[in-house]
Amino acid sequence: VLFDVSTMLHKFSLRTKCPDITKMPQDVFAGTDYKKEVVSMWLVETLQQLKLCYDTLRMSTGKIDQLKGEVISLQKDELQNQRRQFCESQSETVSNLQTTLKSELKSYSDAVASSFSTQVPIVSAQDIAAVVENVVKTEDRGKNIILFGVDEDDNVEAEKAVVDVFNNVGEKPHISYCERLGRKSTDRPRPIKVCLTNGDAAVRLRNC
Repeated sequence: VLFDVSTMLHKFSLRTKCPDITKMPQDVFAGTDYKKEVVSMWLVETLQQLKLCYDTLRMSTGKIDQLKGEVISLQKDELQNQRRQFCESQSETVSNLQTTLKSELKSYSDAVASSFSTQVPIVSAQDIAAVVENVVKTEDRGKNIILFGVDEDDNVEAEKAVVDVFNNVGEKPHISYCERLGRKSTDRPRPIKVCLTNGDAAVRLRNC
């Protein structure tokens, strides 16, 4: 059909002496010796070719629509196949996880059962309280330091004397409380027990 149309247009250009049909004037046949019968024949041939072109285009359009439908159907099938494969993969992963978890839980359960099958000494509440009390006392003792040789003056409180000593060594720890130990003597000053709020500060001061 395309060959026939091209041939027809070429012949028509030669007959009308107009190489570009798109620029053909409306009075192209004016002043020529072409008879009406000839022009009518050309017109009929043109219409017949146009009809063939129209039918071909319509068939092509239908075929294109059919191909589009087939492509869409194939795409849907492919998407469904991918979705099915993904779901199967997810199901397999979940199944593997469940199997692993069951195995781990069984191992843990067996280990717990085995540990309880052996004799374990029963610890009473009194024992626990005694241990906690011992830990607390040890911790508290770690915050205490004893200062010796600090001048004792009735007009100066023990805490003030302790602060002066700490300032001299460049330390300013937080003091919980402090007190002189033993009976007062005129020979030498009594040692001072200082309780700090922080054990690290006590360690630093012991190393001074």
